[in-house]
Amino acid sequence: MKKYYFIAAGGALGALLRFELKSSPNLFQFSDPLINLALTILFINLLGCLILGSLNAIFSKTERISTDLKLGLTAGLVGAFTTYSTFCKESLNILDAGYLRFFCTYVAASIILGVGAVYLGHLLGHHILHPVGKNLAIRFSLDSN
Repeated sequence: MKKYYFIAAGGALGALLRFELKSSPNLFQFSDPLINLALTILFINLLGCLILGSLNAIFSKTERISTDLKLGLTAGLVGAFTTYSTFCKESLNILDAGYLRFFCTYVAASIILGVGAVYLGHLLGHHILHPVGKNLAIRFSLDSN
């Protein structure tokens, strides 16, 4: 049960760190805010990858760190900071195992299907969920904003 507390505490910290970095107006100085946001998210994802890789290397060298703390830092902190780092770690594990073809397919499918799922979710939310919610708000005299 203690491991869940470590994961939750690390997750809260990781989410707060991501929020603060993402909200930082001066991290990049391009005129287009969309480019600034994309570069900030890329920075967060790559930083998360770097941190997760470093932690995994450290943890593989010592038994003195508790499993609960390891989970709190990896699944909690880094997992909430970015899930991209976990994707990259698992991709590297596949490549290290010698599955080059599966690695290429997995990475390509993850990116293409991920973007596709975001687009599908956008369509679903924009064309189905929002109108239903708006109609319910009007019907029950709720604020529709």
